[in-house]
This record gives sequence, structure tokens and C-alpha cells, in this order.
Amino acid sequence: MGLEGYRAIVIGAGISGLAAAYMLARHNAEVFLLEKDGPPPEDPEEAFRHWTRPGATQIRHSHVFLGRLRVLLRDAYPELLSALLQAGMKEMRPLDRPPPALRGISPEPGDEDLVALAGRRVTFECVLRRCVAALPNVKLLSGIKVTGLLGTPTDPPHVTGVRFEGRAGEKRLRGHFVVDASGRHSAAPRWLPGLGCRPIPEKQEDSGIVYYTRFYRLRPGAGEPQPGKDPWVADWDWIKFAVFPAEDGTFSITLAIPRSEPRLKVLAKRQAFDAMIREIPGVSDWIDPCVAMPLENAPHGVEAMGGLINRRRRFVDAVGPIVLRLFVIGDAAYCTNPLYGRGCAQAFLHAHALVNILERTLGDWYAAALALDQFARENIEPFVRASVVADRDAARRALGHEPSRMIDKFQDKFFREGVAVAMRTDPVVFRAFLRMINMFETPEQAFLRPEVVARTLWVMAQGEAYRRRHGWRPPPDQSSVLDRLQASLGH
Repeated sequence: MGLEGYRAIVIGAGISGLAAAYMLARHNAEVFLLEKDGPPPEDPEEAFRHWTRPGATQIRHSHVFLGRLRVLLRDAYPELLSALLQAGMKEMRPLDRPPPALRGISPEPGDEDLVALAGRRVTFECVLRRCVAALPNVKLLSGIKVTGLLGTPTDPPHVTGVRFEGRAGEKRLRGHFVVDASGRHSAAPRWLPGLGCRPIPEKQEDSGIVYYTRFYRLRPGAGEPQPGKDPWVADWDWIKFAVFPAEDGTFSITLAIPRSEPRLKVLAKRQAFDAMIREIPGVSDWIDPCVAMPLENAPHGVEAMGGLINRRRRFVDAVGPIVLRLFVIGDAAYCTNPLYGRGCAQAFLHAHALVNILERTLGDWYAAALALDQFARENIEPFVRASVVADRDAARRALGHEPSRMIDKFQDKFFREGVAVAMRTDPVVFRAFLRMINMFETPEQAFLRPEVVARTLWVMAQGEAYRRRHGWRPPPDQSSVLDRLQASLGH
């Protein structure tokens, strides 16, 4: 019978809220899904052009839906995967287009998992929302602002529903449990003290970067550029860049700059953004006038986004659960730098684990809180820590500072001169990279396995000539690029 007889209230109809609502309803719960933003147009193209979505500022930025998410959809929710593919989203199989030195790489068990989904976030969300709305036991209410939680003053407090603003004033909705999927601006830390809850253990760090994204569309008859010597995803220390193919011939390019480089704020202007792309070998092929043109229906020529953080919120402390019958998932609990593309995968994994736990514990709210916390510590927190470490290292390199400790110096050399080259020449290291980037393994699990370490050290021992032959071409000089960028803008 699953969760039949239970009423769930889900706050937020972004990716994590939609995922939770869909999974809960599939397990026979009655679901009220409350979203403060208005509904999207039916057609994803119209939604991309016109949908006002203040609650999800990242909706028109680059997205990739990692292999861990696709495997979950394939194995547990194949109807969702089918609906996404029918909407034009594509499967990206990097093993079909490996680096030149790995052409003819032999298939291995597990390769079928190393496949990501490519598409616009708007398309993904619209398709998922349509699938959720089609379920008879889901009531999706848009334009609803939740203003607080209802609860009982037990120890720990139990959440029994929500308060929200309606046309006739404040209203109340009660349920057996509440799922907070309201994203990184979740009000749970403000609401819970009013119920008598202990403080929420929280750690937060700024990523130190600003995002700029621009969308393009391939011209009729033009195909995507073929991979060559120059990368489509790279980090030059003072700027990061990546190309994200999407559906219907669309693609986006994202530039991420450290806040310590204020001269690059000009990238918010279309002319400056395109001028910068023309300075990046390989990526410049994508915006060749014969290949593509800027997407005309984008609301803004360049989308900018700051305030990018890594944050961990736990709802179980040394004493035990801080609150019962409230389950906080997705970015509301664990927020990572979107540069690494983990947000949507983490949201689905978190929601899927929650529903399985609720079905297993069936009303034992204390056990459910502990189990969800344990799942997150083992499956999500390692990637939050990885994001923090990577962002700290990126901030150091953006300032031109060398590592201070010997172990950090070796680690920097291991990844820059070893892994960065070995993943282009060695199939074991290449697959380790793919498993890490698709969230099947943490960076430590992927790159500290003895075989991967040994093969990477062998590459490092081959010397500079080997690295020049097989590694990425060195980036252009920063000062020269900035001078040309300013010259192209006429100031």
C-alpha cells in the first residue's frame, strides 16, 4: 500500500519539490505541492522566453543532468526519462567521443551508466511539472506563499502543517508531514525557533565566483563542432568556461570569473561576452557566424548570477533530531557551487531516499529523521566538501598564490600535471574522471584508487614533452586577452 493514507505537504515546485511530489504520489500519498511562483506556459520554448521565476534564478543558466541522475531515472522512473527524451533532451555519451589518444577505447561493464542528459533547465522542469500535474493524488497550487509552519511543542517539536497566504488572508493546511524543497532561500532556519527547536547546525562558504551565461542556437544545417586539441571545459585560473549542448539545436556557454577580477564584470554585456568567447580556442568554433547565432528568444542577452555558495544544513545534532515530520531536501539543506552541475542530481537522490525511508519507517518519525540524515552524510555531504575544497583552491589560484604546505603542493602538481594529462591518454584515469564528474564517486574515491594513482604517476614521470603532446594547450596570457577585450569594446 506504500504511503496510502498519508498527506504530504511539499513546499516549492522546483526540481527537488517536483521530484519529491512525483515520488510520494507514486507511492500513494496524497500530496499538496505549494509554489510561490506562477505556473509556466505549456510550451517549454514559451516558458524559456516568458516564464517569470524569481524563486529559481538559475533557471536560464547552463545545466547538465549528470549520469547519477539519469541512472536513477532509468532504473526507477523510466517514464520520466522517456518524457524528457521525447521533449528533445539528449543523452551525452563521452565514451563515444573520447580524447584523440583514446580513440577505439574498448567497452567495459559500467560504461552504460556514464551518460548524462543535455537540455535546458526550463525544459526539464516543464516536463517534470507536467508529469507531476497528471497524477490524480497531487494538488499543485501556484502563487502560494508559505509563511510558517504549524507544530506541537513536544521535544523535539512535531510539524503538523503550514500557514500560507491566500486570497482571503492567511490560511492553514495540515498534513502528516512537510517536505521543505524551497531551495537555497529556505525559511526553515527562521521558522523552526518559533516551534521551540534547537539551532540548526550549519556551515556556509562563498564560492568566490560570478556566473555569466549566454544561449545560442545552431544555424539550419550546421552541426556541433568536433572536439579537437582545445577543451570546451577548462579553468584558466582567472576565468572558467564550459559549453553545454541542449535540445533543439540550442546550447549555452557559461563563463565564471573570480570576484577578485573586477575587470571581467563587463562580460554581462553581450558584445563583451562574445568578444571573450572569440578569445578561447575551441570554444570560439561554437559561435562562428556560420555555425550558430545568439538565441533570439532569451529574455536577456547575458544572464548573470552571483551569491553562489556551498552550504550544509543538518537537522540532526548530537542530541538527536531537531524537528520531526519536517524533511528538508535539495538546496534547502545542501547547496553546492553550480559550477559542478550537481544540484539536480542531489535533489533527485535526496527525494528518492526520503520516499524510500518514509515507506520503510511508516510513521516512526524519529527513525525517519535519523535515516535521512545518515543518507545525506554518506551520499551528499562528500560532494559538498569536495565543492568547498575545489572553490578554496580556485580562489587561491585566482590570486596567483602558491600552496603553502608540501602536501598541497604535491596535490596541485598531481592534478595539474598528472590527472589533467592522464585522463586524455589512459582509459582507467579517463573513466575515473567520468565517474567522478557524474557523481558515482567522490574525487577522493575516483583518483586515490591505487591503479589510478599509479597510472597518473607514470604520466607525470614522462616529462614535459609528453605533457605538451597530450595535454591541453597552455592558455593565452591574461593581460593580453584583457587588452584585446577592452580594445574590441572601444574603451
